Order: sequence, then C-alpha cells, then structure tokens
Amino acid sequence: MMKKAILVLAIFAFVATGAFGQLVLGVTGVQYYEEDPVTGKLPTLGEAWGDFRDGTGVYWGGFAELIMGKTGLGLSFNQQTLKDASEPSGILDMWNYDVNLSLSYHVFGGRAFIDPFLQAGVGLLAFDYKDKAGAATIYNGINPDEPLFGSNYFDFGLGLGVNFGGIGIFFKGMYNVQSSTPLYENNGYSYPWPVMPFKWVFGAKLIL
Repeated sequence: MMKKAILVLAIFAFVATGAFGQLVLGVTGVQYYEEDPVTGKLPTLGEAWGDFRDGTGVYWGGFAELIMGKTGLGLSFNQQTLKDASEPSGILDMWNYDVNLSLSYHVFGGRAFIDPFLQAGVGLLAFDYKDKAGAATIYNGINPDEPLFGSNYFDFGLGLGVNFGGIGIFFKGMYNVQSSTPLYENNGYSYPWPVMPFKWVFGAKLIL
C-alpha cells in the first residue's frame, strides 16, 4: 500500500542519514487548484496568497526535511477536516489528507539566505473518516486498512525561500500528475480520489 511504503522508506532514509544531514522542521499550508474554466489559466501566486490569507481551501500540516549538502529528502502531511454537525461526538468527521515523500535540490544549499530549489515527489491524496473505528460502530463494511477514496500521484515544481539564520519562510508551486493505477480494488471496483493538477504551498521552517 502506497502510504505504508512512503512511511517505511521515509523512516529508513531519515534514520540512515540523520547523523550526516541537516534537519529542517516546519509548518505548511497547501492549496490545490485547477485551470479556470473560462481563461484556462491557473491562479497566480498573488491570487493564491489572497486565498491563503483568507483561509480558503487550505490544507494545514507539517513537514520534516533532511538536507545533505544541496540535496534534501522530505516527508510532509497536510489535511483538511470536514465536521459532521449531525454527530457532535465527532466520530463521523471526515478529512482530506495528503502524504508526500519528496526529493529536492537547493541551488545554494539549505541555509543560504536566498534559497531557490527544485522538488519532485510521490504522494497519496485521500478522503476518509478521521475516526474509522468510531465510524465503524455506525456504518458496517468500513475497511480499516484503506481510505474510502484515494489516489497516488507524482508532483514536481520549484520554490523560493528566504532564511534568517535558523528560521526561514518559503513558497513553492507544484504540478500534480495523478496515477492511472488504482490505489486498491474491492470486488473489482476501485475508488480513486481526484487530484487537482496544481498546488501552491506556503510555509515556515526551523533549520536545526
């Protein structure tokens, strides 16, 4: 399963290289977009920043990155919670979540004051109950090992950061390519979750 493979690979890589790399921890807000149906264009950085400030469609989360020289290995998790008002206990709350394993190249190194970088990665975008065990007490047939809907994807893009010693801020624009291979099948049916073709990411980080 994709999410388990990402987690195992990330843990192995972080343990294997932790003694030699520079650790970066941070928080991010991710916004997913598709082309405007009239103009055929994606939102500009300024338009995305306006949505971010308004909290429109933001997936909040965090990330860790190990930078070895100019090369970085990162793992991120972002999510957006959808509350179910009919169940005050919260056991029917849903969420969209995105798990991503990435490889980046920092042109001037990870601590440079001006930090342009290239990035590519693989991820899982899914939709599911936040409390699957709780939801299973109300609805039968919930698979505890797989999300209700999910898709693997590949992403690539570039970004720019500004670092002030051990603190930094950054943004990046990433193209997403959804996999045509089903995440899983159940009785011959697959349950993909649509991956929008582009995302803007805004973040802040600590360089340890």
